[in-house]
Amino acid sequence: MMLVSVNFKYLSLFLAAIAIYLLWMDVGFYLELQKMAPRSPNIPEVPKLNISTPYIYSPFHPITVKLMMLPPTIQFIDEPLAYLTVHYSSIASYISPNAMSLIGVGVAAFAARFFVKDELRYRQFGVLLFKLRDYIDALDGSIYRERSHSHAIGHVANPSSFGWAVDGVCDGFGDILRFIAFGLVLHKMFGNGKISSSGYQLMDIETNIICPSRGSEAGICRRYLGRLYQFWLNYRRPILIMMCISLQSLVSSILWNYFMISYHTVLETDQYAGDINYREIVKTQSDILKSSPMWMVCYFWRLVNPQNMTQLQLLAILYGKEVDFLLSIQLLGFLPPIIVGMGSYMHLQIAVHAVREAAFS
Repeated sequence: MMLVSVNFKYLSLFLAAIAIYLLWMDVGFYLELQKMAPRSPNIPEVPKLNISTPYIYSPFHPITVKLMMLPPTIQFIDEPLAYLTVHYSSIASYISPNAMSLIGVGVAAFAARFFVKDELRYRQFGVLLFKLRDYIDALDGSIYRERSHSHAIGHVANPSSFGWAVDGVCDGFGDILRFIAFGLVLHKMFGNGKISSSGYQLMDIETNIICPSRGSEAGICRRYLGRLYQFWLNYRRPILIMMCISLQSLVSSILWNYFMISYHTVLETDQYAGDINYREIVKTQSDILKSSPMWMVCYFWRLVNPQNMTQLQLLAILYGKEVDFLLSIQLLGFLPPIIVGMGSYMHLQIAVHAVREAAFS
């Protein structure tokens, strides 16, 4: 395959144009949020939309907590492309959402093979393939909404559905494949796997404890442990670095999902029943959704969620700086999700208290 690496000058101009576009769309999204009317109560699970006209697609609507917390690249690039694909083709009739998620895993595996190439142009092509995988990830949701005729409901948390679980598992496999590729890249950088003959070996006392003392089984056990230990010596540093980075992604994913579901429950559902003040509840929920603190919480999660962390890793690959980037965030990468999580938890408690007070006012 003949590939030509992208000129950094043109690449920077292209990425700057995308950044300006995303910032401009974020401003428009915030202005649309301020015009949102309060939802109607007594609709369980999902917010009732205040629309009476036929559904017309917009990257700004319908406004939900999940939409507010999505990364800008997904909301303003992947999702519009996915909707256009579903709307102007018959793909939803032939491929199920879960099948599309599985296809995304295959594309992620293909992209990971290019991430370990020595030539920059192949790694850049791998980034293009992984962005195709991101588009497929958005496409499975659009196919589901097309089949269920629920485009007008928008992005609403539904963690109890089977599709939610399948999508999460497939996303996880895609991340694991990318992390394995990064580990191999780090391994090359640390010396192409060459370990000095003077390196530590398993002591006899250790092998005697684990392996039988006599017979052919002892020889097999010793050889197996020796190979395993040699593998650990070769890959120890890349494994530890990628374990830290994968743990960062896991922590960010858990926190993002927790706060997204919690805010959805507090601000988009009817938690209280009986003799309560429904009008005051929906007014308070609307005021919180449109408030500056809520926008700050959501905006930080738009930047610090696992999908956006992936975009930063892909950006580093485009410039051939993935190793420097991985080494720089192996520990510091824990700080952003933890700090944002602490601030979000405090704001969530204030929101819970405000809605409760409104219910019984």
